[in-house]
Amino acid sequence: MDPLASQAGIIGSVKPVLALSADLSSVLREGRMVAGEVLQTMDGKSILIGVGRHRVPADSAVDLSPGDRFLARVELTEDGPVLRVLGDRAKGELRLVKALKQVLGEDRPVGRLLGDLASKLRAAMDSDGQPKAVKELFEKLGDHVFLPGANAADLRALLARSGMDFEALLLAESDGGKNAVQLKLALGNMAKQILGGLKEMWSGAGLQLTAAQMESLGKRLLNALAGIDPKSLGDDLDTRLVRLSAEIRARMGAAVAAETSGAQRKSAMAGLEDLLTKLLGEKGKQPLNRNLLATLLASKEPDALVGNLKAQLLTALSKIPEGPSHEALTKALAGIESEQLLNLARREFHEGWHLSVPVPDGDHWATAHLFYTEPDEHERASKGPGEDMHRITISVDFTGIGPLRGEIGVRADLVAMRLLVQDQKVADRLQGEASELVDRLSTGGRRVRVAVVLGTKEELAHDALTRDVRWLQEHHLMDLSG
Repeated sequence: MDPLASQAGIIGSVKPVLALSADLSSVLREGRMVAGEVLQTMDGKSILIGVGRHRVPADSAVDLSPGDRFLARVELTEDGPVLRVLGDRAKGELRLVKALKQVLGEDRPVGRLLGDLASKLRAAMDSDGQPKAVKELFEKLGDHVFLPGANAADLRALLARSGMDFEALLLAESDGGKNAVQLKLALGNMAKQILGGLKEMWSGAGLQLTAAQMESLGKRLLNALAGIDPKSLGDDLDTRLVRLSAEIRARMGAAVAAETSGAQRKSAMAGLEDLLTKLLGEKGKQPLNRNLLATLLASKEPDALVGNLKAQLLTALSKIPEGPSHEALTKALAGIESEQLLNLARREFHEGWHLSVPVPDGDHWATAHLFYTEPDEHERASKGPGEDMHRITISVDFTGIGPLRGEIGVRADLVAMRLLVQDQKVADRLQGEASELVDRLSTGGRRVRVAVVLGTKEELAHDALTRDVRWLQEHHLMDLSG
């Protein structure tokens, strides 16, 4: 067994000892934070750990016992991945417990929270001396409701500005914005591919560049690519791809010529065109060029924080004085943060995520709860490639028709939907319109199956889905010892 030395501020390491499957390799990516659990100890420092749904034999440089859970950062070494265990194992869990205790009492449906906030803001607007922020926030709340007739793109945009990823967007903005970060990655990938091709070309010709020369060339390639102006690429997709490809060819040729000399330059210039054609395609339609074009164009999009619900609520919090509006605003923020923290708890065991969206319900707003579960590892193992079933559950309780729950499974060749309602008349109406739903869902050659069934009150309750989190079962938020 080969334990690795501990690092400053780090307890130690856990090292998987078997070749990783493709599924596990995607989980243990460089830099990723993962939660692990010790399932069994064996001889010496050998242990069996659980990472999500995976069971992994490993060597440990940490004193761990069955049942211990830890947070670790994935590092890739020459000998394979290593999990660097961070901090005090208990403290990370206790911080999440403490945070959940502060907000979980306000985890009412977001539709009700925003509806209550809207009514308080409307009442405040009728009073004298209220700040402009009251009216501004009231007018913005309607942008976060999923309206009848909206399409998939509208729903995608609504979820993107729901506030669930506010902190991640804020962190990205500190590094130039989410789009800027993605652009840096795309440019770096392009430069890396070209540099790798040149290195291989030189090696084949018996030529070598020093590490310093390769680093200097890489920087020059990256700087040349970063100077591309997306405005000069035209309007339609094919024109943009062709012009981007031509721009890359010209810039890479100039960069390589400026950075090399003699036999190295001659060899590079002789093979550069073929290398770029292989990477970009004859008309620039290879994925590498398409991805760079997409990120170049995305970099022109507005700030991702504009229109973000949590950002709007936090901005208003400092401008609206104490009173009913401020109290309702505080509760709405706590409700959003409760949903964020519960999703963080779900992530500990790879249990998918939960999002909620306000929807009109007469004069009020109801809440549509969306639960997504990733394909199960055992299901993947028993079925061939491309047969993973992605599952989404939608739960909403309307005043007029009562609770409704939709269970949807999607794979490459099938869409299966099961609709549960409590009222027979509602079931009959949905059954009568099922054929239209089948027609709408029959895209991409998929078969569609729709079933409408009656469900019990317990089956239709969204609370059971909201709190069905394994992490909460292992970490009680109430002290029951008294």
